[in-house]
Amino acid sequence: MLKNWGMEGAPKCFWLGGLTYPTGFLTAVLQVSARRAAISIDAFSFDFTPMPSADEAQIQGPPKEGAYIKNMLLEGGKWDFKESWLSDPEPMNLLAPMPIILFKPVAKKKSGNENIYRCPMYLYPVRTGTRERPS
Repeated sequence: MLKNWGMEGAPKCFWLGGLTYPTGFLTAVLQVSARRAAISIDAFSFDFTPMPSADEAQIQGPPKEGAYIKNMLLEGGKWDFKESWLSDPEPMNLLAPMPIILFKPVAKKKSGNENIYRCPMYLYPVRTGTRERPS
């Protein structure tokens, strides 16, 4: 992925697991939008939009704002691609693929929406964080 990125330009979808420091990448995505809008990066957060599929071939090109993220897994549940919502996992399946998700920088909202589930995303298989490797 990194070789192609350097030789051919940025990919249309990014795999966070392939990056050494994925939080740095996500901060850079916010920084690009902050500079474009001439607003402090602290005024931005992400809005997450699941795409209809996990197939990268269905993505036409990079988004105008943000980044498409691929190859994420959901533990203890599954994404219902037909209905576009979280559902119970299949029996004996701990991990299920997630669709490609658009991480779009938006101005921070003052009040949260009760209809949005704020699901944690862990960068490492062990769900504990330390100062050196936050989860």
